[in-house]
Parts: sequence; structure tokens; C-alpha cells
Amino acid sequence: MQLHVQAALPLAVPVDDGVPIEDPREPLRVLLPSLTRGGAERIVVDWLAAEAAVGRAAELALLHDRRHAYALPRGVTLLVRGPAAPPAFMAALARRWAAARAPVSTHLVGDDLLRILWQGGVRTVPVVHNARAGWRNDPATWQAPHVPLALACAEAVRAEMIAHGLAVPSLTLRHRPRVGRAATDPDQRRRVRENLAIGAGTFVLLALGAVKPQKDYGRAVAVLQALAARRDCVLVVAGGAPDRAGLAELDRVIDRALAAGVADRLRLPGFVDPVEPYLAAADALLNVSRYEGLSIAVREALGAGVPVVATDVGGQRESSDPLLDIVAADASPAAIAARLAALPLRASLAPRPQPRLPRAWSLALTALRPAGAPVDTLFVTANLNAGGAQRSLANLLVPLSPRHRLALAVCDAGTERLFAATLARAQVRLFRPAAARDPCSVAESLLAWASLHGARNLCLWNVDARVKLLLARFAPPGLRLIDVSPGGYAFAELDAAADWGAAVGATPADYLARLDLLVHKYDAPAVPGAARACVIPNGVAPRAPRGAPPASPRFLVSGRIAPSKRLDVILDGFARLVRARPDAQLHVIGAAEPRHADYAAALAARVAAPGVRMRGPRPDLAYLAEPFTAAVVLGTHQGSPNAVLEAMAAGIPVIANASGGTGALVRDGETGWLLREDCDAGELGAALAAACDDRARNARLGAAARAHVAAHHGIEQMVARYLAILAPAPAAA
Repeated sequence: MQLHVQAALPLAVPVDDGVPIEDPREPLRVLLPSLTRGGAERIVVDWLAAEAAVGRAAELALLHDRRHAYALPRGVTLLVRGPAAPPAFMAALARRWAAARAPVSTHLVGDDLLRILWQGGVRTVPVVHNARAGWRNDPATWQAPHVPLALACAEAVRAEMIAHGLAVPSLTLRHRPRVGRAATDPDQRRRVRENLAIGAGTFVLLALGAVKPQKDYGRAVAVLQALAARRDCVLVVAGGAPDRAGLAELDRVIDRALAAGVADRLRLPGFVDPVEPYLAAADALLNVSRYEGLSIAVREALGAGVPVVATDVGGQRESSDPLLDIVAADASPAAIAARLAALPLRASLAPRPQPRLPRAWSLALTALRPAGAPVDTLFVTANLNAGGAQRSLANLLVPLSPRHRLALAVCDAGTERLFAATLARAQVRLFRPAAARDPCSVAESLLAWASLHGARNLCLWNVDARVKLLLARFAPPGLRLIDVSPGGYAFAELDAAADWGAAVGATPADYLARLDLLVHKYDAPAVPGAARACVIPNGVAPRAPRGAPPASPRFLVSGRIAPSKRLDVILDGFARLVRARPDAQLHVIGAAEPRHADYAAALAARVAAPGVRMRGPRPDLAYLAEPFTAAVVLGTHQGSPNAVLEAMAAGIPVIANASGGTGALVRDGETGWLLREDCDAGELGAALAAACDDRARNARLGAAARAHVAAHHGIEQMVARYLAILAPAPAAA
């Protein structure tokens, strides 16, 4: 471990621990009819733009090259059908993609063309963007060898697919489009209104999207007619006609406006790019589609703070937002106009930032064809720093690996080399899943790796809550998810990531419900929503009995220097002892990670106090052979702390607070001193003083502590318990 010493307190810095990168992700492959301006196309453009921004390679194949189309994100390879017929183009794509291990993302492409890919050995993940009335596919005919996963743009659409007979795994993924700053720019509002000859006091009703029969803009004109009887208003249809059917529909809309006498209140700017200025100009968005999946236009408007009135079709109701007013699918134009008449002109424009995760679409493409050496369990940990969680993981994997096919994914670089070297010597396969550390890259790579190697279990051991949410959202049904919880703070971290996870519909409750097993380190209270739970405490290696006690009071603190370890309270308690026993010493073994640099700096004056010895990290645990009066372990949300177990295994009595599983290890008056969970410096100082008084009692407590660990917390006991939960379920009789 490399250290930076600041004001006498060691601060760890990242090191090259030699863990190689194994990222099995392939370039993204996407198939669309065209880039015509529409909701499905907008989703693909948002997604590929986000991936291109982080350097991800992608290929986008188009069946048609349209005039009015979205711009292709820079860095994406474009494959456009030329003079060849669509079946011939699909056959060429099948040959191009035949060696791909990952499936292709397909949108709005019929089964007749997809079948050409399937026959060529290419698997697809079709996305259904419409309610059943607008389907171009028959989901009931999809088979798992060709379609490992089907996606729906709304839960209502997915329910229709299942009711229709869908037999392959499916997920709902609701997209949140990007909404630029121009959507809340008053200057843009003024400019668009002036260009369309709309007065500042006129209520602007916006209809957004290509002119198609399903959008029913004729009905929107009827709403305009009813609303015009109540207030000064115009209807802006920001969308053009993409084909002949669209041109015929546009004629009907104009004829309807002329017949209703509101042609002068109708504006038809056609396809607009960008759309944000028109959102700024609008006072409300109207969506009266005959059927929808989940309207991207509606979600754009809501993101820009524009009130929306929409018919109750498809997944419209799934856009939960106070600005969204859902009306019955068969509501009359007069009833809809009444809702709009109650809305004010927008006097101020304000952005409504919402978490977005367009890259989540990539996580649906992780069903790789198996290859390489199979594993039973892929363990996942955040890093291999010098901490109790990492030590307990190494303690487990070294003896477990000869008996269980496993690998370890380390999500980020660490500040310690010892554990990586220890695992490598034991021939434990370990790797870093992605060079990038963002949750999307890590989660996607982990799922792809697990699929590639046929893993049955994904065992999470101190993992970023955002990665957990994504894994639970996109893990296939056959992959068991096991979370080895380090303590209560893990659930607090899940709750803190709830808003982030909402971008892809991944809630903490969903995560707990998806878990196959939650492993506690002690007999913790039940976690609401968790399907199954068990207890497996940590195990440590036995140690030789210590020799003679120290000549003067000598106390040990070992572990990370972090707020949760309450070193500030320990230093204050020790300062009280030193006033009575100036010969006492406090040996602090450990360092602060970079994220806790401010906490470490705040302790600088206290660690310079008399008797305090800052010794930096000692991951080899050699200090446990030294004579100590007692070990001091205070913590918050403790699990089965290794610092406690290691001291007890060495015959050192422990002074600890009753946090988490510590109370089951340290028994007051039997194996050490157990203080209240929220103990203060005064209580700790009194316990330190008591430990200085009776060497015979200390020896008795240390011997009892050592015997307790040997009987209940051996490494072999821990390994046997994990083998039991990781083994495949017995075959049904």
C-alpha cells in the first residue's frame, strides 16, 4: 500500500494491484427501419449518443434512408440498405453478425425480416414500442434460442405481450429522453411564438410527433375547436408526414380544421429540430393517440415542465407526474377542452432535472453465447482495499476455490496489493470487469461475463448500490443473486440510490424482491421485502497464544480510518485515560482512504496527543503477536467485524460497542467489555481504565475470547456454510 502522510495521519492512495481487465462486451448492434423522427428512433439516438460519448463502438443498420431523420451520433457506424431488397440486406447483416456472441437490439422490424437473422444464427432482443393495435410482430411466436429477451416500452405493453402468449423472458424499460436547456429558455419561447404569429397572451397547445392515423390529430383539432370557445388558443402540430399514409392524414387534419372554422388557429411547422424551443413556447401538450406504448413526446414535455393532457391508452398512466392529466380514452373533445381551459399561461419556465440512464438499454444485450471455462459462482466486490470485508472475502475464497468453480470480479482499483497477491497465489481467478468505473459499464460487463461463463450464482460482496440495482433489474431469471450484506449501511446506500435507480425502474424494493438470498453476518433483524435470508458469520484463522502481558497499558485499534469506525471517540476516551495513566499507549493500525481525507485531517491534532502511535496499515496482521492490554473496536452498522475476531483469536480481550454482530462476539465480563452502541468518550475511558487494573482478569477474558472464536468462527466453518448456499439445488425426485 502506498501512503501519503498528512499531519501525522496516513492516507492511502490507489496502487496498481495487478488485477487484469476482462471485459467481454462487444460493439453494440442495432437494427431500425429508419431514423425518421419518432419515439422509438429517439430512444435509439439517445442511447447510442450516450454510449458513443464514452467511446463505445456501435453499428446501426437502417432499412430505409429518410429525408426527415435524426442525426446519427458521431462515432456510430452506419449500415444503410442500398438498392438491394430488404430480405437481401437482412441476409447480408446475418452474415456480418454471424460470429457475434451478443444479440442485436431490434426496433419496429417485422418478424419476417427478423427470421432471416435467426436463420443466420443471429439472436435478437426485440423492443415493442406500441400497444397491441400497432404491433409489427407476433411475440407469441418468439423462441428462446432466437430471442433471449424481449423488451417493452411500458408495463402495460409487456402485460399485453404476456397475455398474447409471450414465452421468452421479458422486461419493461421506460426511457427518459434528454431535454435540452432551450426547452426552458424564455427567449426561445418568444422567438417561436413570433415566428408562428402567436401573441404573447395566446394559449399554445402543442401536439408533438409525426402525422399518422394513430396520433388522431383530427381529434386534436376538435379539442382546439372546443377550447377556442373558452379562450384564445392555437394548436401547433410539430411533426411532418413520414409517408403516403401520413400525407393523407395531414389532408384530413387540414380539412377538419377548415370545416370546424379553426384553420387560422392551426400551425403546421412540420418536423422541427430541435424540439426544445417548441416545448418552451407551449403552455400544454395534448396527446390523444388511439394507442401508445409510452409516449416519448409526453415524457419530453414533462421533463420540460409543460403540463400534459393525455388519453388513457397503453402505458400513458405509467408516467407518474403531477403535471400529467390522464383522461379517458373515449373522452369527448369538450371534456378534454375543459381540462385545458383550467390551465394558466406559463409565466415562468424552470427545468425539471431527472435522473436519466439511456445507456441502460445496453444491459439488455448481455445474453452472450457461453464460451471459455465455466464457473459456478461469480463473486463481485467493490475493491481489494485494506478492510475487514476484503479480508473476510480473501479468507473465504482461498480455501473455497479448490472445491467450487469460482471467479472474483473487482470493480475498482484499490489501495492495497496484499489481497490481490494472496488470491493470485491461490490461483483464484480475479479480474476487473471494465476499465471504466461507472455503474452501467460495470453492471453490463458483469452480466455479460456471467453469461459467457455460464455462472449460476452472482454473489455481491460490498458492491456499489447503483450496480446492485442494475444487476437486479437486468439479471436473467436463471442467474441467482446473493447479497452478502456487510451491515445496515448497505440498505441505507440502496435507499440513497433510489432516485438514480428510478431512471430505469429499479427500486430498492425491487432489488430485495429479486434477491435469491440475503446473507447476514449476524442474527440481524429481518429486512422487509427480502425473499430469503440466512446468517453466515465471518471466520478467521487460529493464532498462537500470546506471551506475557505488556509492562504498561497498551491498547490496539486496527482497521480503516473512517467516520463509521469512530476513531474520534476512541482518541477522546484514550485522552481521559492518559491523564491518570501517562504511560499508556494507543497503537492505531490502518489508514484512511482518499474519500475520508477530510475526516482524517480533522483528527490531525488528536493523533498528535501523548501516547498515540500512528503505525499505518499492517495487512499481514503481524502486530497481533505483540502484547496488548486490549483491542478497542467501535463502529456503526457493524456486521461480523474482523478486527474483533482477529484480536479474540489472538487472545486479546476486546472493548467494543454493541453495534450489529459485535454483541454476539464480545460478551461483557466473559470475552471483553461491551459498551452501549452509542457510547461516548467517558464510557470508553472508564472501560480503558478498568482494563488497566487486573492482568489476571485480562488473561482470563483473552483465553475465553480465543476459545469462542475457535469454536464458532473458524474459516472451515465459514467455507462449509457458503458451500451449502452456493451448491446447485438438488434435482427434483
